[in-house]
Amino acid sequence: MHRTCVSAAAVAAALTIASFSGAAITITQNTAAAPTYSTVLNFDQPGSPTGTPIASNSFAAWGLSNFGTGDNPNAINVSQVNTTPGFGWLGTGNVAHGTWGLYMNFSSQLTSFSGQYWDDSGPGTFFGGGAAIGVYRDNVEVANFFVSNPAFNPVGASWFNITTSDGDTFDEIRFVGFGFFPTSYVDNLSWDSVPAPSTFGLLALSGIVAGRRRRA
Repeated sequence: MHRTCVSAAAVAAALTIASFSGAAITITQNTAAAPTYSTVLNFDQPGSPTGTPIASNSFAAWGLSNFGTGDNPNAINVSQVNTTPGFGWLGTGNVAHGTWGLYMNFSSQLTSFSGQYWDDSGPGTFFGGGAAIGVYRDNVEVANFFVSNPAFNPVGASWFNITTSDGDTFDEIRFVGFGFFPTSYVDNLSWDSVPAPSTFGLLALSGIVAGRRRRA
């Protein structure tokens, strides 16, 4: 099913149920900056791709296997939006943006994530508005957070932090606005990922070799 259809179908449900976090996954919204984790993507690093649009796998080197929009899962827009009149509050560099939400798939399992998210959907009501953040593992939702008043100005609560415990992980995040024709923006992303099994194997092998050398 096309993602715009999924987003539209989710509007009524998202406006009538409370946000929930999984038993071991917590999502928080704040005005103050969230913690910065080991991998950082602010779309301004040297060599960071920009364009409107660019291919959804453009950030594979950062561990994002796919980064698409709600109306085009195969592309993402990255540009300096703050040069547009009325959008100067979006900072001094590039942001990622798209209509009908932003969808991020990671090549590894994550244990934490932080970043800024803005959406022009406005306050949530029974007739529309608001936004939601969905967290998934293997395409199954494990937590969500309904943003009743998405930030779309310089002073709103634009920072979000997703943390896990008890060994839980996730590999996909969906930012979805419920406005009439919503546009979403993200910036200053960071996350911690679980090393791939092959990495664990190499670490274990290096430990065995080192132990044998010490005994020789």
